[in-house]
Amino acid sequence: MASPARSTHTDTESHDVVKSDSESKLELEHSDSDIQDEKPASKSAETPEAKSEEDEELNDQGEKYISGWPLVFLLLAMVSTVFIVALSNTIISTAIPAITTAFNSTRDIGWYNSGEALAATAFQLPFGRAYLLMDLKWTFLVSLTLYLIGSLICGVANSSVLLILGRAIAGVGNAGVFAGVFIIIARNVPLRKRALYAGLVGATFAIAAVLGPVLGGIFTDRISWRWCFYINLPIGAVAVAIIVFLLPSRPGEKAAEVKDLSWWQFFLKLNPFGSALLLGSLACFFLALQWGGGEYPWSAGRVVAVLVVFAVSFIGWLVLQYFQGEEATLPYNVAKQRTVGGASIYTLLLSAAFGLVIYYLPLWFQAVRSDSAEAAGLKQLGIVISLTLSSIAAGGAVVKIGYYYPFIYAGTILCSIGAGLLYTITLDTPQWDIIGYSIVFAIGIGVSLEQSNVAVQTVLPDAQIPAGTSLVLFVRLLGSAIPGPIGQSVLQTTLASRLGTEVAEQAYGGTGATEIRSKLDNIFGAGTPEARDALDAFNDSVTKIFMVAIIVSCLSVLPLPLIELKSVKREKRDNEDAKEGKKTNGTTGKTEDPEKGQSAEIAGKAV
Repeated sequence: MASPARSTHTDTESHDVVKSDSESKLELEHSDSDIQDEKPASKSAETPEAKSEEDEELNDQGEKYISGWPLVFLLLAMVSTVFIVALSNTIISTAIPAITTAFNSTRDIGWYNSGEALAATAFQLPFGRAYLLMDLKWTFLVSLTLYLIGSLICGVANSSVLLILGRAIAGVGNAGVFAGVFIIIARNVPLRKRALYAGLVGATFAIAAVLGPVLGGIFTDRISWRWCFYINLPIGAVAVAIIVFLLPSRPGEKAAEVKDLSWWQFFLKLNPFGSALLLGSLACFFLALQWGGGEYPWSAGRVVAVLVVFAVSFIGWLVLQYFQGEEATLPYNVAKQRTVGGASIYTLLLSAAFGLVIYYLPLWFQAVRSDSAEAAGLKQLGIVISLTLSSIAAGGAVVKIGYYYPFIYAGTILCSIGAGLLYTITLDTPQWDIIGYSIVFAIGIGVSLEQSNVAVQTVLPDAQIPAGTSLVLFVRLLGSAIPGPIGQSVLQTTLASRLGTEVAEQAYGGTGATEIRSKLDNIFGAGTPEARDALDAFNDSVTKIFMVAIIVSCLSVLPLPLIELKSVKREKRDNEDAKEGKKTNGTTGKTEDPEKGQSAEIAGKAV
């Protein structure tokens, strides 16, 4: 007797469920109909472009993107800071003779260059961690202030030791400023527009690197070498004022995790032990570069010893990063991401190739054509202009088409061709041909180098962008530090093989680039075949350096398969879909909503 009753009751419930679902579906259809009726009224007022802009008003943290005049002024401040920190890398090169005369400090020449480079490279990754845990605005301002304090110390220095100390302090600030610019842009500008601004920043960096020796020569000859450092102060002060008033305070992605920690606990979160190990490792690396091929042969025991210490300590640092997980200076899950790895290797190689060209092409003009530092610098204007225009144009094109990949490939091709053309120069090559060759190379750098950062920011979630960006900048600085020692070693080895060690030392040892030709004339006689042969040996040495640039540029094709083909426009849509719980069907490529699919499935089963 109970079974029929239970059956009847169940049938009734089933009927009610079907009825309820039917009513719900009717109500949903009615609601959809009402929405459809309302849409035409607003459709004309809301264009697809307006809707797209509205979608991009907020970043992943729900913060408003900066736009309009505030964005213009902030970009001006960011570009200005990049200009002065990049300028310091090369401006001192033409001021070193005057500095060594003032302090009688020839033995310290290497540390004038590498003091800042070492600090900037070693603190690049730790600052990526700092931007993750601290307020972006104030971390950037502290970095910029450190850089300006270091510049001031260099300007007023009355001893070589104080100058090196100032360079080291400026290097720490340099690391925070350079990383901060890209991280702040990533937080305040929509992804699809970042390539344009990254191109602008990259062009500024390259311009400063090329103009540095020219400005250094002008300041040293016409005012004082101290203005190589004083020039940073007014530019930096204006940038500080703009940032203080226009850049909103925005906490790092993991700032909430350290909000209630004590100062000591917070300090430990910055991973000071890993940073100290990295600093010591890089100090050994820079010391080896400083000694090897110059003060001592590469096979010398002390050079080999510091290289071994570098290798062991660097491997130890990598192991430490692996076991520290998310607390590491460089989290393993960021470093192992294929695009991050590929972009880092690509950046390292092209940065090294770029350094070889911009360091040694002016040297060729000064030595072979007897140009002054200013004249040789003016012949780099082709590099400056072409690199600037190509970098900005590539950034704009990525914004338009959504893909960075074609420009990364173009960079490898053009840099290889440009370096190959430079390898063909002789004593009699017309200067306009040489300038044209350098322009081809510069366009390759302009269209490609900043796309590495764009690629990394496209594939990483916002929480990992500081670490990924810092890694790319770290290898970029490392790549920029390598060309000097490598080029010097190639130069000395080739000269010794062509002229013999004794003659090479007599002709080129302790001689400034602008004095080489006159010294050869004094040794061998002006216009003699011997003098021309000695000058040709120098030309051969520089072209061998350009051969290294060819090899490095060609090798940059190897990491390209690791860099994922992603659209900055599609990534924006994918990120929004992920937030809403939607997913893309791998077969159809259509966006699906799991909740709607589940509701439809339940309704179907109920019916």
